[in-house]
Order: sequence, then structure tokens, then C-alpha cells
Amino acid sequence: MNATKRKFNVLLQGLGNPDSPPSMDADSRRGGAAADASSTHDALLQKRRRLGLSESTAPKNYSPSDMTSTLASLASPLRKSRKQAASASRTGRDALVKYCPGDRSELLRRLATFQELTDWTPKPDRVNEIEWAKRGWICHAKETVRCVLCHKELLVKLNRKQVDGKEVPVLVPSEIEDALVDKYCELVVASHQPDCLWRRRGCDDSLLRLSFSNARATLVALRQRYDELGTRAHFLPYEANLRLPSDLDLDQVLSQLPPDFFTDRAPSDRAAPSAPKPVNRPALALALMGWQGLSNPRIGAVPNSASCHTCHRRLGLWMFKSKEVDENGKVLVPAPMDHLDPLREHRFFCPWKNAQAQSTGGPPHGAAAALAGWNTLLQTIRNESSLRSVYEGSSKTSAAARPAHDRLASTPLHRATLGTPGTPARATPEPSDTTTAVNELDDAEAEDKARDAKDKERWARLKKVKSLFDSKGARILRRSISRPGSGQSHQS
Repeated sequence: MNATKRKFNVLLQGLGNPDSPPSMDADSRRGGAAADASSTHDALLQKRRRLGLSESTAPKNYSPSDMTSTLASLASPLRKSRKQAASASRTGRDALVKYCPGDRSELLRRLATFQELTDWTPKPDRVNEIEWAKRGWICHAKETVRCVLCHKELLVKLNRKQVDGKEVPVLVPSEIEDALVDKYCELVVASHQPDCLWRRRGCDDSLLRLSFSNARATLVALRQRYDELGTRAHFLPYEANLRLPSDLDLDQVLSQLPPDFFTDRAPSDRAAPSAPKPVNRPALALALMGWQGLSNPRIGAVPNSASCHTCHRRLGLWMFKSKEVDENGKVLVPAPMDHLDPLREHRFFCPWKNAQAQSTGGPPHGAAAALAGWNTLLQTIRNESSLRSVYEGSSKTSAAARPAHDRLASTPLHRATLGTPGTPARATPEPSDTTTAVNELDDAEAEDKARDAKDKERWARLKKVKSLFDSKGARILRRSISRPGSGQSHQS
């Protein structure tokens, strides 16, 4: 009975509505579905781009039947277990999908993907790994680069071909090789998608430069590299196994480092620092050349290897350590490798070795020759040592002048003699002490004047150098602020 009433009410309500052709309803449904499908397709493409997923697997022309497969492809990366994610290559998609042409760390991470010789062989300078990494490319497979943003892939081969499943070098005429290099130079930029941001702008040439502007941070980084290598002392080569540059004098560097450079930092402020340990000279030499301990993201620190965190070059330390030496440092049983040249082991583009890479984008030096990173580090240590000696000399001079004043004020004109308690003692004059105190006071005043003159001269030079870096607007603003009556009054 109730079902009959409901059917009757539905019929009554349908009497007042005009009939619509079924074809129009079907067309409207299809049109709405198509509009919804296109909007959903655009939203999915935008989401894939934000997540850094490849567009090659996305459907070009959306159809409603592809909705399930598209959603499944989007959800499949989220279903990966942690074990599968850990086994995936770290040089792929994690944190490399963003566009940061001014980020030095991201540039170094892209360069790290080119370090395996099995995947990337040396190329000419115009199409080497630096040029590809500066435009957002990473080494994705054997001789294959891939953009981290638009995911385009490109095979880079110049003079190699496959013979019986193996790649062998092939001699090609220089004209053909030059033409290939020219073509790849164009493809570094043109191979990106038309809307890819790496196509518009790449990294600047000066992004690889090492920064030594903060002397304190520079010394802290040097100490960190030294400590990492010090934990590998058992594998470090002997000093006789090292071939250091002639400009590097370890004894001079040790005399110029701060006195507390090698002292262990206390775990807390209350605990006293431990006694200084003997200096590990090979570790210090390698740290000055930019080397530090190698650590693997999966297994942690590698005890028998060192690495450069700029060019990602790795060294097996055990290969350069002699098996036996005598007390005088003479090699009795040589190492597998003849010697270790820590400067030569850097890659060609590394600023620790390449003076041009270190000086690119830096302030103009005039006629001065460009310095590599290790030279700049030694110069920073020398400058800090000079400033420290100036400050220590001024403090010693002021400390020496202060007792002279006190001695002149407190020197008695008469030597006291024994007397009864409470009775003033008589004294005899002693002019020799007074004369000595006056002479010391004169010498201290002369030194103060000479030091003040040097300080004024130094400050004048610093102001002159600083004026070269000040903009015109900053000078006008500073002049208007310092002018009397030009600023606002802050008095209550």
C-alpha cells in the first residue's frame, strides 16, 4: 500500500514538469562529463608537476575510462614500502625536482650523479658534466642525462659504439667530433620542455666558488675536516708518502693557527678541556687541501677513505700508505701507489685545485694572479695570524704601560725604616727608582702614539676600500642621517 502511494506521488509530481528529449539529456551529460574530465585532467597534470612525477606515463587525451588507471598510477608511489624506497637510487627524485639555479648544494648534488665512470665517461669541456648540471641535468643511466624538472632524457655519445654488446672507443675525424660537440651544446638548453624553467636560466659560473669571507667559519670547517681525517689515522699515509705543493709549509701553518685550534672542545662549559694531542701532520695537510672523511648514506662513515665534498672525488687511503717505514721516515716497503698528490687528485673543475673556478665571479684582483682554494685558505690563515698578533701586541703594550703608571704613582720618595707601631716611619729619598719609572712611562707613551698612528692609517685604508663597495644611494642616505637636524627627533 505504501509503495503504491509513493509511485502515485511521483506520477503527480512529474505531470507538471515539461518532458525533455532523451537525446538532449544524454548530450548534456556527455558535455558535463567531458568538461569535468578536462578540468580533472588539468588538475592531475598540475599535481604531477608539483610532485615531480614524469609526464610520459600520464594520458595525453583523457577519457573517462582512464580515470582508474591514472589514479592508480598517482597512488602507486605512495604505496611503496620503506625498504623499496631505501633501495631506490638517491640520485633520482628526492629533493632534486625543484628549480633552484642559485642553490649551491643542489648543484653539487647534481654533479655527484656524474661521478661514476661506469655511467659517465669524460667529455670535452664544452659538454662536460658541469655544463649539464648547471642546466638542471643529472646522470640518469649509462651516458644518459635527465632533467630533474621536465624529465626529458637525452643520450650523450660522441666517439663510442657498441661491438658485441660492449662499448669501445671509435676514432672519428675532428670535424665530425666538433660538429657533435656544437650540437650537444645546443641540446643542453634546447632539449628541455618548452615550458621548463631550466630552459630559461641555468646556474651561474660563480656558484662553485668556495667562500672564505668568514674567517671563523673557515677555521671551524678546517678543524672539522681535520677531526674527520684524524679518526682515520690508522689508514692515513705517512708524511713521506705525500707530495705537497712547494708553497705549503706545514711548520709555518702550525705557527699561524690559533693556539686553541687543536684543543678538544669540552662537552659542557663546566668540564675542563682535555690535554692537547700530538698534531697529525698528514691529516692537517689533507684538510688544508680540501679533503675530509668519506661517509656513505647507508653504512655511515667509511674508515679507510677520504673525499672532497665539492667535486665528490673519493680516495682509498690504504693505497698510498707505505707498508713499512723506519724511524727516520724512510720507506722500507712501498705502498701499492707510489705517492699521494692531494692537489692532483681533485677533479678538473674543483675550486680547491682550479684557480679559474675559484676566481670566477669574485671581486676584481687587478693584476694579481688568481688563487686556487687551498691558496686562499692559506692566505686567510696568514691574515688571521697577523690580526691576532696586532691585537695581542696592543694588549701587551697597554698591559706594560699600566704598571708604569701605577709604579710612578705608588713609588715612595723615602724608604721606610722600622719604627714603633702607629708611628710614621721615616724614609730616605731614592731617585733611581723614580727615574726608571719615568723612562718606562715615556717609552709606553711613545709606543702608544706610534700604535695610534698605525691604527689611523689602517682605518683610512679600510674606509677607502669600503667606499668602493658602497652604492651611491647608501652614501646619500648615510650623509642625510648624519647631518644635524635632518633626521627625526626621538626625544620625549
